[in-house]
Amino acid sequence: MLITMFDKEIVFAMISFIQANPPLFILSILLLSLVIILWGLQYWIIQQGKQFFDHCLRYCGTLKQVVRKSSLYRRMQYKYPRFFVFLSRRFQPQHFYGLPLTLLLLAMGYILALFTGLVEDIVTSDSIVTIDHLVSYQMNMLREPNVVNFFIFITSFGSAAISCLIVILVCVICGIIRQPYILIGLLVSTIGSSIFTFLSKLLFHRTRPEDALLLEQSFSFPSGHATIAIALYGFLAYLTIRFSPNFIKQVRIFFTMLLFAVLLGLSRMVLNEHYLSDVLGGFLVGTLWLIVSISLTEWLSASGKITWQLPQSFMQNYTVGLSIILVLIATLIYAAVYQFPLLF
Repeated sequence: MLITMFDKEIVFAMISFIQANPPLFILSILLLSLVIILWGLQYWIIQQGKQFFDHCLRYCGTLKQVVRKSSLYRRMQYKYPRFFVFLSRRFQPQHFYGLPLTLLLLAMGYILALFTGLVEDIVTSDSIVTIDHLVSYQMNMLREPNVVNFFIFITSFGSAAISCLIVILVCVICGIIRQPYILIGLLVSTIGSSIFTFLSKLLFHRTRPEDALLLEQSFSFPSGHATIAIALYGFLAYLTIRFSPNFIKQVRIFFTMLLFAVLLGLSRMVLNEHYLSDVLGGFLVGTLWLIVSISLTEWLSASGKITWQLPQSFMQNYTVGLSIILVLIATLIYAAVYQFPLLF
């Protein structure tokens, strides 16, 4: 009987909490669902990823043989020999100029098409604009101090000061490991995406949501923080994956970066600094420039300019660990001293 009464009190308290804080409840469910989905995908890829990839390769090989045996393919190959030689080279997985570059270009074109479609929806005030204002209204009611302070800390990772600090530290690490050509991709990703975002803000001239919690002077679309979440931190994750020979560690690095990028983009909406479409636009811009920088880095790697198999040394591990601690401390100071919420 006591257990039943206790359970009823817990249920009643939860219902009261949900009724009093619907935006916080929705945000909690969203974050919990995101973590569960990402963890499930990570677990599946670790357990079944290699087998699934091998199956795909076998199916592609079988399909390739079937197509080559068809009479239509033979007639077209005889009629257009140069085109088929060019096409076959684009799908050769042995070198960067074949299948890897083809996939990167296809991904780049797809991301650019998505960004163009998003811009068109915003300009024509499509349904995405209605969703923007609905989400902004819900986030405007979320004023829990602990939640706000947490997302101020998260959003500080996307600030210009912290981003510049990270780039400087990566330059130092690349100097220690004697891999200066890595910096080309890093600078292309960060500087290129930042310039693209700055020009886009001037072009679209979109105002920010009302009642923002932080003082920001630039325009709203696309979100610079969401852009840097993918362009900078995505490239750092790519470098970490490239230097790591362990498949399980590579998968975990990828999903950790993905969760962090989503949290950084979500922080811009929780603090009511950007609309949902601003964050999505920033993600697309960051992904576009990340693909460009990865393509450039892989080209440099294929040219023998970059070596990924490096001997582990105490100096390297010490510098990386010290850099991570320095970034965390700098972000805490930046969030506490420089970012002043208008609410408090």
